[in-house]
Amino acid sequence: MSQFHEQPPAHPSKIVPSEAADLRLAGMGLSVAKIQNSVTSGDDARSRVSLRYYPRNYPGITMWAETLAALRRALLKARQGWRIGQTGNYETVYSTDRRLAFAVVAGDRFTGIDGDRPPRLTRKRGPKTKERVDRNVEYQQLAFEIDLPVLADELPPDEACTTWFLVIYADDDHIRMEVSLPVDVKDGIVGEWVERILIDPIPTSGAVAPIEPGEDDDDDGEPMVTRTA
Repeated sequence: MSQFHEQPPAHPSKIVPSEAADLRLAGMGLSVAKIQNSVTSGDDARSRVSLRYYPRNYPGITMWAETLAALRRALLKARQGWRIGQTGNYETVYSTDRRLAFAVVAGDRFTGIDGDRPPRLTRKRGPKTKERVDRNVEYQQLAFEIDLPVLADELPPDEACTTWFLVIYADDDHIRMEVSLPVDVKDGIVGEWVERILIDPIPTSGAVAPIEPGEDDDDDGEPMVTRTA
């Protein structure tokens, strides 16, 4: 077992239970319904391409893309300053006013619950994710400093913010999810969080299992799930 797995998180995260999620998300311009509807859209799209004719990773890529697209549509439709972020091929939806960005990622079986340990993302992340996570730490440290706007001015708009993850995990019966702020990457694995907002799970449209390709760099697709045999 690696040193990373043996050690507990250096800074235990604040956990917002599902019954308080709507109130917390409202301050971020989000809601439980927007999150659940976006994930449902992604899962519905995944189910339509979970056939043997398609490449094995296509259902997972489809779920990632359709979930992010649905979240973008919901937020841009609200006309509250949300925009599509794609700097460095890092796909987000972001708000310059709130200085928030959201990305969609796959988590492990501890996603969406207050379990024995925090969730971890299911594949190794590359330099762009590390930049985002490191910037989250900077923003936490500078939250009450007057030079925060200077830091923002040096970056593209979709990077001059904290980057939250919509973390998703699917099993045979349900899809669990949370909106969480990562603050550490060890050996390419994201597994420490400042805050975790737990969202009530939704039923899944079919038997699914996470894909863990073990890639060591970021790309345009986030394989989420694929249909099991």
